[in-house]
Amino acid sequence: MRVTWATDEGSPERGNEDFVASAPGAVVVLDGCGLPLGTDLGCVHGTAWYARSLGMRLLSRLVDGLGGARPSSPPVGPPEGTYRPDQRPLVGRLAGAIADVAASHRSTCDLRRPTTPAATVLALRVRGDLVDYLVLADSTLLLDGPDGLREITGGRHYAAADPAVARHAITGTVPLAGLRHAYLLTDGATRLADRFGLADWHGLAGTICEQGPAELIARTREAERSDPSGARWPRGKPHDDATIAHCAF
Repeated sequence: MRVTWATDEGSPERGNEDFVASAPGAVVVLDGCGLPLGTDLGCVHGTAWYARSLGMRLLSRLVDGLGGARPSSPPVGPPEGTYRPDQRPLVGRLAGAIADVAASHRSTCDLRRPTTPAATVLALRVRGDLVDYLVLADSTLLLDGPDGLREITGGRHYAAADPAVARHAITGTVPLAGLRHAYLLTDGATRLADRFGLADWHGLAGTICEQGPAELIARTREAERSDPSGARWPRGKPHDDATIAHCAF
């Protein structure tokens, strides 16, 4: 698996709260949930720190999993008897990573606040002749395989301080054979398709595959600059952090 990626901040005042990282056989993309500037998060570290900390811990656990290591925290899932860890292996990895981050700043921060730092999560791991994936919250995974392009976007549950939220992730495993590309995109990078209507998922994938992730972000910024007030495309932020990871198999 060859991974290329690009990321760009939406606002210099806020800084980039997305995170992307890869290791042999694994990649993660996180979108820190950017609340209005001045919001009391109850955390001395901030959203960018949270996304970076969770992303690095999750990537480490994905790589450990390739070597057969078990996570230090047990997988979180339905009651015993209806769930086996090998059915949704990445759920346990994410739950353990969330627990690790919470433990690292519980003594200095109030993790009970509803505004505690949070993030969306995308993860992909090659495991032998299989590929595992995980999607938590409203980031998007595109899988280009034998049956064409498949789009997977999560719901409204975000990773924050409670490891149990990992059970709400969309997960799956597909054969490596026949999988050509995978695209991991934060919602700031999907605007041309799901908000502006200037492209479809195939158009986004084609731009990334042929011209690279940075080109899709550049096209997104061009569209945003053409409508700075949000009159044509109403949106909460004129520009949002945008991150894309492209996996070629």
